[in-house]
Amino acid sequence: MAMSIFARIRPHLKSISTRSKALWKRYRSLPRWQQAGIAVLLIALLIGGVAFARSGGSVAEPTPGRTVTLQSVRELSGGGSSVNLIGTVRSVTEAAILAQTGGTVRSVRTSLGKSVPAGFILAELENASERAVVLQAEGAYEAAVAARSAQSLPDTEITARNVYRSAYSTLDTALQLQVDTLYGGPTAVGPDLLLYPNRDTAVRLSRERARIQDLMESWEASLASVDTRQPQALLTEAETNTRSIESFLNELAAAANQHNSRATSEQLSALATARSNVAGVLSTIVSAKGSYRSGSTSATASADASVKQALGSLRAAQANLERTVVRAPIGGQVNFLPIRVGDYVTAFTHVATIAQNGALEIVVYVSENDRDLLAAGSSVVVETDYGGVITSVSPALDPVTKQIEVRVAVTGASDLVNGQSVRVSFPDLAAETNELAQIEGPILLPLSSVKLRAGDRIVYTLDEDNRLVANAVTVGEVRGDRIEIVSPLSPELRIVRDARGLSEGEQVGVVSTN
Repeated sequence: MAMSIFARIRPHLKSISTRSKALWKRYRSLPRWQQAGIAVLLIALLIGGVAFARSGGSVAEPTPGRTVTLQSVRELSGGGSSVNLIGTVRSVTEAAILAQTGGTVRSVRTSLGKSVPAGFILAELENASERAVVLQAEGAYEAAVAARSAQSLPDTEITARNVYRSAYSTLDTALQLQVDTLYGGPTAVGPDLLLYPNRDTAVRLSRERARIQDLMESWEASLASVDTRQPQALLTEAETNTRSIESFLNELAAAANQHNSRATSEQLSALATARSNVAGVLSTIVSAKGSYRSGSTSATASADASVKQALGSLRAAQANLERTVVRAPIGGQVNFLPIRVGDYVTAFTHVATIAQNGALEIVVYVSENDRDLLAAGSSVVVETDYGGVITSVSPALDPVTKQIEVRVAVTGASDLVNGQSVRVSFPDLAAETNELAQIEGPILLPLSSVKLRAGDRIVYTLDEDNRLVANAVTVGEVRGDRIEIVSPLSPELRIVRDARGLSEGEQVGVVSTN
């Protein structure tokens, strides 16, 4: 029987042997890299088969594609037993510097980060005209001082005639150098007004400037006969002319200060100087008339008044020049300096900030309900790393934020930077308020825990089957690596710490729930 079976399978065995030899021969004829690849594949199949046999042929259940970490809102917002608020680091001594006038930046004498002393000139605006006015005022002052030294005998008639001549000279200079900065070329009615009031006003002011010019030409012609005329008549004429010019300048100033006049800061400054000069001339004329009538004018008193008037004009010119200079009111480091040479700045533009960065404090705002729970000297925690002490608590609401301002000093060394936003924890405040069940925001969560979808913002929680559930939230500002949540959230709600790449309804595994 056995021989019969062997006889049957012998041809098959012989065929298998022949095929095996043919395959082996073919394998050996292949390149070496192909032989190595086939060998590795066969070994891998052999190992897989052995592993499958040892496992009993069963297939492992699939596990979720992602694993996540759950944490409570309180933990993610940095809370333990404390209430966290956002504060701003600032220097105890800091000054924001505004430009006092408009103009082109002529020079910048420092740079960001440099330390400067108090009074240091940070930058300078174009001020050629202001310097010229100062020089002119200095000359008038020196002339007044010289005249006081030379004059010894009282002479009311000479004083009156000198006042008449001086009034013409001052007014003519004011009209030519200052008032005419608001006028252009001639027109049919008078010099072209460069402002943009209504048409009737523009025409009237052009005619007035032409009339004033005729008045000044007539005044100039009468200077040759001053010594032959009565002093009282001279002073009356000078007063009448000056009051006429004063009325004209008042009307011109009203038009220039309209919101649509397009008057430049240089034009407004020149007009103000001219009005000041006219007022000074009028005051001198009135004083001279009174002195002449009473006959008690002394040369010394008149000279002293002239000196004082010249000194006042000089101080006014120096003040106008100083407005074009940007000075450091305090010593410290330059934290902000956006201007460059050639830039044009307008009045009240923020051009620099100087601060003493070595002395920093933190400003935090709390609600008025928490005002009585805080006191100077209480301890706080800054960014979970630094200790701090409350130095002051405002007794009233801030008019802008409508909250109470609290100032905190950091104890010990820190890496805080001026202008930085930081978290400040108030443990005592949390104990007093008993950690309310709802946090009424804003609270801070890591950016990674909030998913920003096209139509909404959500955080993920898990259901019984470990599937993701979306919870809509309302977000506020982004502060560093955190984002404000302004909608109510339970502090005990456990949410997914990292929502990136996850989708609602996806089944996930939980790495840790601690």
